[in-house]
Amino acid sequence: MTSKRKFTNSISSLALISAAFGCFAEQSNSAISVEGFAKHAMFSAVKTSPKGDYLAATYPYEDHKRLAIIDTKTKKITCQFFFRSDESVASFWWANDERVVMSISKQLGQYSQPFGTGELFAGNADCSKREQIFGSRNNDLAGAQVEDLLLTDKDNILISSALEKRSYSNLYKLNIYTGKKVLVERATHENASIVLDNNKQWRVSQSYKTERQGLLKSEASGEMVTYYRHTPDSEWKEISIVDMSRESAKGTTAIVGFNATSDKMYLLSNVEHSQKGLYEYDLATGKQKLVYKNDVVDAQPFFNRYFDANGNQISEVVGALVHEGKPKVVFFDEDSAFAKEFRALEASFPQDAVFITSSTADNNTWILTTASDVNPGEFYSYDRVNKKIAYVASSKPWIDKAKMSHKEPVSFKARDGLTVHGYLTVPRGKEAKDLPLIVHPHGGPHGPRDYWFYDDEVQVYASAGYAVLQVDFRGSGGYGREFEDMGFGQWGKEMQDDLTDATLWAIDKGIANKDKICMSGASYGGYASLMAVVKEPDLYKCAIGYVGVYDLPLMFEKGNVAERLGWGKRYMEQAFGGSEEEMKKASPAHNADKIKAGVFLVHGGRDEQAHYDNAIVMRKALQKVGKEPKWLWKETEAHGFYDEDNREELFNEMLSFLKQYLN
Repeated sequence: MTSKRKFTNSISSLALISAAFGCFAEQSNSAISVEGFAKHAMFSAVKTSPKGDYLAATYPYEDHKRLAIIDTKTKKITCQFFFRSDESVASFWWANDERVVMSISKQLGQYSQPFGTGELFAGNADCSKREQIFGSRNNDLAGAQVEDLLLTDKDNILISSALEKRSYSNLYKLNIYTGKKVLVERATHENASIVLDNNKQWRVSQSYKTERQGLLKSEASGEMVTYYRHTPDSEWKEISIVDMSRESAKGTTAIVGFNATSDKMYLLSNVEHSQKGLYEYDLATGKQKLVYKNDVVDAQPFFNRYFDANGNQISEVVGALVHEGKPKVVFFDEDSAFAKEFRALEASFPQDAVFITSSTADNNTWILTTASDVNPGEFYSYDRVNKKIAYVASSKPWIDKAKMSHKEPVSFKARDGLTVHGYLTVPRGKEAKDLPLIVHPHGGPHGPRDYWFYDDEVQVYASAGYAVLQVDFRGSGGYGREFEDMGFGQWGKEMQDDLTDATLWAIDKGIANKDKICMSGASYGGYASLMAVVKEPDLYKCAIGYVGVYDLPLMFEKGNVAERLGWGKRYMEQAFGGSEEEMKKASPAHNADKIKAGVFLVHGGRDEQAHYDNAIVMRKALQKVGKEPKWLWKETEAHGFYDEDNREELFNEMLSFLKQYLN
């Protein structure tokens, strides 16, 4: 490729990842230093080719992700694919036995939302025939989404793209060697998704109809209409309409898949109930029934993906994945062959959650991922014929699980009686009694939540002897529509009170030493940490604000949230709530005189999300009242430190700061 983006090799990185596949690698038993926590995962995803001759694995390199191809017989790297320094391999698929297809994304900082470029690339397992098969370099003036791999057709895949008319995504057959496109069907509804059944037929669409011209889907305004047709030649029929306007929204409904025979589809919906549940919709009768709902958290679909006798991949919704405390899988039919086999795999990894990432075309080999609160992620190959499991690789082979600290689910009652959930990590070898405590709120805040899985920063704190309390305060996602909606307009108010109540709960239970408590968080968590020492100046000894928001009115003038075509400002009005004067009351930078605790501010000079001016304004506000904060600024970092040296310095400086105030 000369006129298109090149895929190239890097000898140093090839040697690095080859070493990780020793057969692939043995875990280190040495003590874990801060340097180990600062290092990025060796691998983030692993998938097998249809015949099992190769594995494809994404891995980090500098500030982006690359894709390596590994020969399963020799355990050697055959090649790797990568792009510009600010572009990562986002998703990848084996389109046939020799060829892999990739999409790419950009991400400006650890806590920024990655966004796809809409381009597609392809290359052979030996790095030959490397091409951009869709995108601007091919004169494609729209993005593409892979809809199906058409594994019985070795030359083509199915994609959707709004190539002909904006807001109307058509279905195309795309040649993975030449990039040639053939129109399969034009869309008839605006902003409509394309949902293919297991027979590769376009059976269902969901169309977002906005009330005012120019609004984005993410504004949740207007109507979402679900259409169905019995055959490709049938007329589209409306089967549901959901009001998506913020003022009257009663939840959302998403199509998540089908059963094996495609006569029933599954919906994930929180229209009838606050928590998202899975519904089965009979396409012949139009009858819908609830098949699973959890009373505390949202459900997610759980799939069985396999190949039929003709080589077509079948994706069947067979149950729900639920993150109520520790993750669990709930099957619709516990007596099914797949459920029994999966339960046997779970029994082989009793301390971990187990996921199936891919399968060979004969269904005889599965690639597994396991993870837990102390396990950053491991990959295994499962021989279904001989019932044997073989270790493949670890995402962080230098992490010794036996030396990590466990994370346990907790819950408490907030001052208004609301039940709030979270996780408590107690340093390994210590009793949950009279410990120095780090309250560690997540970012977002609206939508994200904490999970039971491994967290580098949590383990850094625990390794130094600190208990860590993570709190899914109101406004967090995953606990139902009503719980998330409670957070709008509550920055510095009830959301903040939940964190205070969590701290008081830990003191009351005897877990925390009341004189040794600090709050530390990133993004919104940075805001909450500084707001904590504003509202509760005698409760916390210190606060760490990492890429945080400290001046709410400033956010309307600076940063990429405000620049999002009007949507950003409307979102912030709903999230922050109140007049400018009220927002100032809820801004740490306008209340620096109330702070007694020690403050550590950490920010990147390229942060456009929680704009870097937030840190500068907060620092000046503290200096103005005679309080010099600890300061760590990295000009080249964005919304969260990515460079490993910078991360190591950050963790060391955090521990030094905490030692000053909590020891």
